[in-house]
Amino acid sequence: MPFPARLLGSLVTLLLVASAVGQSWTVGVVVSASGTFGDVGRAQAYAAERTAAALGRSGVFGAPLVIEVRDDGGDPRRAEALAVEFADEGALAVVCCTTPAATARVSAALDARMTPHLALAAADLAGRFWSVSLAPTDRTRLTAIAVDAVGQGKASLALMTLDSGFGDASLEAFARALADTGRTLAGEARYPADAAVLTPEGLWIATREPGAAVVWGLPGDLPIALDGLRRRGYVGMVYAREAALPASAWSRLVPAGEHLFDPEDPWAGLRVALAPAALAGLLPLGHPHAEPVAAFVGRVLAGDPNAATPSERAVMAQVDDALLWLLAAFEQVAALGLDANPATRRLATRDALIGASLTRLAAGAYDAHENDPQAARWQGLAIGAVSPRQR
Repeated sequence: MPFPARLLGSLVTLLLVASAVGQSWTVGVVVSASGTFGDVGRAQAYAAERTAAALGRSGVFGAPLVIEVRDDGGDPRRAEALAVEFADEGALAVVCCTTPAATARVSAALDARMTPHLALAAADLAGRFWSVSLAPTDRTRLTAIAVDAVGQGKASLALMTLDSGFGDASLEAFARALADTGRTLAGEARYPADAAVLTPEGLWIATREPGAAVVWGLPGDLPIALDGLRRRGYVGMVYAREAALPASAWSRLVPAGEHLFDPEDPWAGLRVALAPAALAGLLPLGHPHAEPVAAFVGRVLAGDPNAATPSERAVMAQVDDALLWLLAAFEQVAALGLDANPATRRLATRDALIGASLTRLAAGAYDAHENDPQAARWQGLAIGAVSPRQR
């Protein structure tokens, strides 16, 4: 789906029902709509524009909602400068960024300026007072996977991951996720980043007969790991990082049900924890995110989930979630009748976000806590599975 870059640097001022004297509520959005990560950033910018247009029909109890989107060009230093500009101009919150590096810089800058920051990319935000993260961590995703495995009656899980710092962090996150759900680690197989075949590691996992195997690696090694498992006779459930899926697998995702296995297709049945919006148009009516996802599709995609790919929908829904969550916080603050001083309203907005109960939206479920910047919760992730190829 093409995403127009024409909106970048422009102000989207929405005043359809605003009172003539109403104090505006301003949100800054900083994304990388050009540069290396332009594909993701343009999708984020497009979502911000579409959601702003929808929310502006009523504003904040009739007062204008102003949303401005700026392009950092893929430069974390530029992202920081733009976020500081927003804060200095009186924005009540900033939604940012496309990359972890930019997110880290912006978080520090906005903390110093006492401005709420809703983070779109995963980054270390420990100790930040003003940032909350909408990006699921590996532990969040692995917990959702462990919970799904429990629901499928799997008592033990094994891990295949890189023999590197990434793998060390993955093992720690996996161990914590298993502890959260009372599961046990059946074993771990580590492999080098340049491995061309993983049949020994696959055999090691297969001989332990875990209830499920988790492959936590990068796009290049996922197909090699899957092939290694299947060649050594493992026919059980396999889970993977959604970030490692190729486009061909994304296009075959459906809501996970019973385990599907196809000896001629190692991808068939592969399960991932992902944003519910990625499964738009496929979620059953009873799914806890079915209504938020349908509303997102209506706002951002003119009612057509197929107007964007599953991965694009996941990206756009996160921005939509950020703006919806901020609007709810603004409405709480407006109801208090506080003065228009930006510092007062920023603190009240931050407190409204922290004090909100678990909120289910299109890309996930969010529950921020004092001294814990991680707001994205495992309860908000859907489990998808790669469907067998059509023959």
